[in-house]
Amino acid sequence: MAEVKYWIWMNELGINPYLARRVMEHLGGPREAFFAEREDFAKIPDLKPQDINALCNKEIGHVYRIQDDMQALGGRILTQQDAEYPQRLSDIADAPVVLYVRGRLPVVDDEAVVAIAGTRDCSPYGWAAAVRLAGEVTRHGGIVVSGLAKGVDTAAAEGALREGGPVIGVLGSGPERVYPAENVALFEAVLENGALVSEYPPGTDPVGRNFPRRNRIMTGLSLALVVVEIPTEKSGAMRSVDHAVEQGRDIFVVPANIDAPTSQASNTLIVEGFQSASTGWQVLRDYAGQFPRIRQEIRETRQVERPAMRASAQAASVVKKSQNSAKKVIDKGEKEVYIDLKEVLKDRSEAEQAVLARLGAEPIHVDEIVAGCGLPVQKVNVCLTTLAIGGYIREHPGKRYSLDPKIRSSR
Repeated sequence: MAEVKYWIWMNELGINPYLARRVMEHLGGPREAFFAEREDFAKIPDLKPQDINALCNKEIGHVYRIQDDMQALGGRILTQQDAEYPQRLSDIADAPVVLYVRGRLPVVDDEAVVAIAGTRDCSPYGWAAAVRLAGEVTRHGGIVVSGLAKGVDTAAAEGALREGGPVIGVLGSGPERVYPAENVALFEAVLENGALVSEYPPGTDPVGRNFPRRNRIMTGLSLALVVVEIPTEKSGAMRSVDHAVEQGRDIFVVPANIDAPTSQASNTLIVEGFQSASTGWQVLRDYAGQFPRIRQEIRETRQVERPAMRASAQAASVVKKSQNSAKKVIDKGEKEVYIDLKEVLKDRSEAEQAVLARLGAEPIHVDEIVAGCGLPVQKVNVCLTTLAIGGYIREHPGKRYSLDPKIRSSR
């Protein structure tokens, strides 16, 4: 742990991660770099005077503040020497010196991780496509990486969460900063079911220059990148394509109407020879032999309308229907099919099970739920968020909740 402070110091100097790695390799590590002198740095090729000046700054007080802040958040600081640091990410030329992680980061190297990206101003078609592709990738056994920005990123994260899969959210800010602000519920759901990852320490604002750098981490963690809608070559999502090409990742493009303004650049990628994909299996099938969790068989899913507190009516209407036939159902006649609550409980965490057990057809206040299940208020709120995204519960005015009408007990 004593060595971590030197890694953080190196990360916070503001020099290119590629050069930071060169310095550490040349001198033997971040600790050796911290105690090195100007003449030692002058012997390293490609270092500019401003890089050397930065390396000669031995101020370390801010490093201790960063460590304290991460401890207060219940997070972890992963360095390139840690076993938990993904080798897949470490292999890229400009791998982050450290990762600030909150939540449960999957063992990335053992998983078929897929990044899904696209425009913030996506069309209803783009929204529905991102939800569908992310859901199918998850159900086939993959893990979705999202930047958690507006538009396609949000849709992809919600699509994966609806299937109960973990999501890796890669941020262009500190790991405690929610951006955009309206995605606070989504951030909580990702934190409960996956991980929030950033190379920026707590307190870092989501400034524009951070997001292109963030994109290289998304693709670096992944085997493949799926782009849903890219309107122009100057779009941020195109930077993800550039990173994926540099890193040797597979790239899939979701086709769209040739006249769609939101897909002009992405349709051009197909013309230029990039693979098109319209299903999750098309993305994952070539990895099936490498990752045992990937499976071609896919259960149908019951997609639901987005919770009203986060959805626009237009976007929600696109992703409203279909059924989850893999769940045991209670047949109440030709017009009504209900999902058995006992089957739902099998797929949820212990905390979510405790919350679901308190709910019924009649809405009850969140305070009653907290009192009944014996969990902290914050934990209950996170569970309510994830269950709402999954379509298992409904929110009513006045912080009251009930089971979704389609979920009933067979007893």
